[in-house]
Amino acid sequence: MKRGSAAIPKRKDINHWGEEYIMRQKIMKYALQNAVFYEGKANPRAVLGKVLGSEPSLRPRAGQVRLETEQIVSEINRLTLEEQRKRLEAIAPELMVREEKEQEELPPLAGAIEGKVVTRFAPSPSGPLNIAHLLRAVMISYLYVEKYKGKFLLRFEDTDPTKVRKEYYGMIKEDLKNAGVRIDQVIIQSRRMGEYLKRGEQLILEGNAYMCTCPAEGFRELKLKKQNCPCRDNSPKTNLEMWEKALKGEYKEGEITTRLRTSMRDPNPVLRDPPLFRVMKKKHPLVGMRFKYWPLYNMANCIDDYDYGVTHVFRGKEHEHNTTVQKMICDAFGWEPPVAVNFGMIYQPGQKVHTRDMKEWISKGRVSGWDDPSLNTVRALLRRGYTKEAFREYALQCGLTKHDIIMNWETFDAMNKKAIDILADRYRAVEDPVELDISGGLQGWKTKTPGRIKVPVHPDKPDMREIEVKDRILVSRADYRKFRGKEVRLIDLFNVKLSRKPTLLYGQSHTDIQKIQWVSSPGVKAELVFPEGRKEIIAEKSVRLLKAGDRVQFLRIGFCLLERSGRRPVFMFTHR
Repeated sequence: MKRGSAAIPKRKDINHWGEEYIMRQKIMKYALQNAVFYEGKANPRAVLGKVLGSEPSLRPRAGQVRLETEQIVSEINRLTLEEQRKRLEAIAPELMVREEKEQEELPPLAGAIEGKVVTRFAPSPSGPLNIAHLLRAVMISYLYVEKYKGKFLLRFEDTDPTKVRKEYYGMIKEDLKNAGVRIDQVIIQSRRMGEYLKRGEQLILEGNAYMCTCPAEGFRELKLKKQNCPCRDNSPKTNLEMWEKALKGEYKEGEITTRLRTSMRDPNPVLRDPPLFRVMKKKHPLVGMRFKYWPLYNMANCIDDYDYGVTHVFRGKEHEHNTTVQKMICDAFGWEPPVAVNFGMIYQPGQKVHTRDMKEWISKGRVSGWDDPSLNTVRALLRRGYTKEAFREYALQCGLTKHDIIMNWETFDAMNKKAIDILADRYRAVEDPVELDISGGLQGWKTKTPGRIKVPVHPDKPDMREIEVKDRILVSRADYRKFRGKEVRLIDLFNVKLSRKPTLLYGQSHTDIQKIQWVSSPGVKAELVFPEGRKEIIAEKSVRLLKAGDRVQFLRIGFCLLERSGRRPVFMFTHR
């Protein structure tokens, strides 16, 4: 081998090196763009989708591209937002501006006709809505109605009197309205019992259903053995007599069931003569004890979907068996079932919290109510300051995938920040304050301004407001401990060497140093409510001019919503 020949790459190696370079450059620019658009935190999944979508030739190497994307995103997320902006502007300035269509869009809906799409959200009134309900079952159904100019139904599935409570009907409607969902029609199943009973009798008369008195365990054994239930041989007259007795309440709970006549040899055990009605003798909050024989979920769903012209049903993938049962019920009536679209679940990071858990916490006083800021209910998030725009945008990002999703709160917060940033004027507040005497600094301050200074209300607004400056100010104890004896910038004032009686540093100080928050003493005592508890803060006196419902950003603390004004204001912490 000639000297130096090993350093000369072959043509295919040069091509490979060039492809690797192009791939990394694409990943780099889209990762920087995603980080800039979402407050400094790029999402590797979003970046990967953008890269593969813009360069189809990379799709056969998706695994390698994914690994490179994760590495590059990790590197970029360690940069400050300003560094990310500068780098993006240097390598791809055209990506600095978000296109109108950058927002996620819903894919076309199978069988959808503009003006004809009817969807429904069908909760049980057993508790108010949580974030997982809203993002999938509600928002996807509603956004498709908007897309196709259709109709959105709210249907209360309340045919199990043991699970429903009267107050939740109104709470759910209120949650939807506050989350920006327009309801075209409200349906309450307990008010439609006559329709269900009429259709049940029809199935019996036509031989498509029968009355079964087998104990639950006995029927389960027959089903597993693929053997017919003896009740299948009842005559139509006997079935009808038993049906009438069931309606009058002459059977105890568990003694009798109406079953759809399918096949006890069906490969899927769930589809072997599924139940349609059962005895329930608990008092219902809306109709009392008027009914004793109630339809089960699949029976009532089929009838309502048909009667109200529902064209598309969006439901969790765990309902796939129910979709098949409902198709069999529709077949018995000669109806065409709606198009079923299944999706995965959205989980909260860590332990999953159920409605029953929250009920227990409320009853034991562990939380203050359904809008307690520690909960993931829609009303709790709205109380904290999350917006309907953030719900909508995050639902679009989640889409209709069948994969389960763990909610990314950083992404959700970034979407909410985009909605509230311009609304939230900047104010000052400190936690756990330490008092400093700056009288010496004021005396030597170059502006000689007595008593007040002007500060911007918001970085993107031209308006200014005045705040008072006194001889004594308050800073947070954390800042005082961290920077004691060091040079810092008192925001909008001057540079000092930090101590209980700071020394003014004028004429020799640089500007690229740590800036710390301050409030003139004594300030306003306010309460700041976090999901994990409450803290006292000292805010500037200007907060006394705010009204309940106003949004603010306390510098270096985060976005907050004023819940209660007065001598001791109460702010709800939204997010940073």
